[in-house]
Amino acid sequence: MTPYEIRLDLLKMAREMLEIDYHSRKEKVVEEWHMQVNRAMEKNLPIPAYPELPAFPNENEIINKAKLLNSFVSNG
Repeated sequence: MTPYEIRLDLLKMAREMLEIDYHSRKEKVVEEWHMQVNRAMEKNLPIPAYPELPAFPNENEIINKAKLLNSFVSNG
C-alpha cells in the first residue's frame, strides 16, 4: 500500500466515523423533540419548535480527524 492509499483510507475512515457520530447526535436530538411533542400534546400545550440539528461534518473536520488517526498510527 502506498502512502497515498493510506492517506485516502484514513480520510475515508475519518469521514465515516464523523458521519456515524453526526447521525447519532441528530437521532438523539430528534428523539428528544418527539418526546417533547408527545408531552405537549398530552398536556394540551403548544408544540415545541423543531430543534436545530447538529452540523454535518465538513472538510476541515474530516481532515483533522484523519490527521489524528494518522498520528495514532504513526506514533503507535
